[in-house]
Amino acid sequence: MKKFILTLSVLALALSPLMARGAGQAGDPDNWPTRPINMVVAFGPGGNSDFNARTIARHLSADLGVPIVITNVGAAGGTVAAAQVRGAAPDGYTVLVHQLSLNVATAAGVIDFSFEDLETVCVFSRAADEVLAVRADSPWNNIQELIAASQASPGTIRLAANTGASTHWIAIAMQHAGGQFNVVSAGGSGERIPLLLGNHMDVIPIQINMIEDFIATGQFRVLATVSAQRSPLIPDVPTLLEQGVDVSYSYYNTFFMPRGTDPQIIARLSQAVRRVVEENAEYAQEIESFAQTPFWMDTQPTVQHFAEELRNLMGISHILRGGN
Repeated sequence: MKKFILTLSVLALALSPLMARGAGQAGDPDNWPTRPINMVVAFGPGGNSDFNARTIARHLSADLGVPIVITNVGAAGGTVAAAQVRGAAPDGYTVLVHQLSLNVATAAGVIDFSFEDLETVCVFSRAADEVLAVRADSPWNNIQELIAASQASPGTIRLAANTGASTHWIAIAMQHAGGQFNVVSAGGSGERIPLLLGNHMDVIPIQINMIEDFIATGQFRVLATVSAQRSPLIPDVPTLLEQGVDVSYSYYNTFFMPRGTDPQIIARLSQAVRRVVEENAEYAQEIESFAQTPFWMDTQPTVQHFAEELRNLMGISHILRGGN
């Protein structure tokens, strides 16, 4: 028996350094990161969020010295991904990629939590302006013509949206401006282009940089810009606000982590992002090819931005929830 106890004691002593290293890997800010990071993108492959996440992930991986694995969870306007990360261990190895849609989902009542139930890390990119696009052979040249046509034939013009996401806001604003559309939940931005090309949708919201080639070849036409100012890529196209539709926003692609993640880990990730965005010429060239300029916002300014945005959206939550 004594020999058995002695053997266990020796084994415990031998394993203790390994156990200590394993504990450090679980979320020790002094050693973070020591293993692969799971980056959960709240939308499907091929869209704005996916491109931005994959582009920065390659450079962050080199900076941090560990692999970064991209996981696309593109369901329910990004709410499934947000819920998954919210429930993940706060060990520094799960990161959520989200944006305005998280606040829209909260205000619309699609989820019973908000960005405040996660740890905000930083904004890592600002997407190109979103626009409303139609096929070039459509009869509409501006938003008022589109709304008038929907009133003449209610429910026949198919407007793509993503329930609980930012495009949900566009659809509601278009309806409140007098439109009578058939609003169809059509997934993320990467899924909408083939729907418009294939005549399965009549109007789609999409980032302007994703359809430049289709505009150049005469396949698509842009009716409006969603941001508060006209896009420099299409300065002659007015905004939705200019055309009487009360909605405008910009996309700030943002990293979040599970609530309770050590502040030192959050600060380390934010600073790693800053180094890539502000100092990495290769990253800058890649992002500029997507009609974006490198952009980073640290933790506290990002929290302030999301808090203000959520307050504004809660002011129209009754509309987002289907009221008047």
